[in-house]
Amino acid sequence: MNLLAHALLSRNETDQVMTINVLWDFLGKDLRQDQRKFVRRGATIHRTIDRETDTSAEFQQALNLVSVKRESVSGVVVDIALDYALSKDWTYYCTDDRLELFQRFYDRMERAAPSINERAVTFVHGMRERNWFKSYGELEGIQRVFKHLADRYRFLDSIVGAEAEIEQRVDRYTVLMRDLFPKVELAVAKL
Repeated sequence: MNLLAHALLSRNETDQVMTINVLWDFLGKDLRQDQRKFVRRGATIHRTIDRETDTSAEFQQALNLVSVKRESVSGVVVDIALDYALSKDWTYYCTDDRLELFQRFYDRMERAAPSINERAVTFVHGMRERNWFKSYGELEGIQRVFKHLADRYRFLDSIVGAEAEIEQRVDRYTVLMRDLFPKVELAVAKL
């Protein structure tokens, strides 16, 4: 699961905890030694979501949906594919209007970011400016994500074009996400 699922799974946490959870992959290196409670809780939620997802039967099945050409980047493809499935099947997971909730997520993260660090402020600003949450529900959006990743990290070159594979298999990703999400949600609720 990627940023959208992380935000949705921590929507009932404080603004700071939700922001840490969503941004942990970007900020975790700088915050590993930070002992503030909200940092520790956000990191714990993030790691729990990742662990429960990555060790699930559903994730393993989703990895098999990725072509051999993209095998080396299959984990990244699946994370984005699951967020795409979540966004396309939104009303199954949440009764809030999707686009309105995204704006509330950005508002909450903007309020929290200054108390975290300057990098958090920069990331949240960029997320809102590019409307990352919304982009996960659009083929053009995930195409931009894949192109950006390949431009930034040369070892991810094979990810370009993966959005076509995701769209071809979106029904299967949707079923896997419907099976996986409640399991991860339960693990987070137990924290």
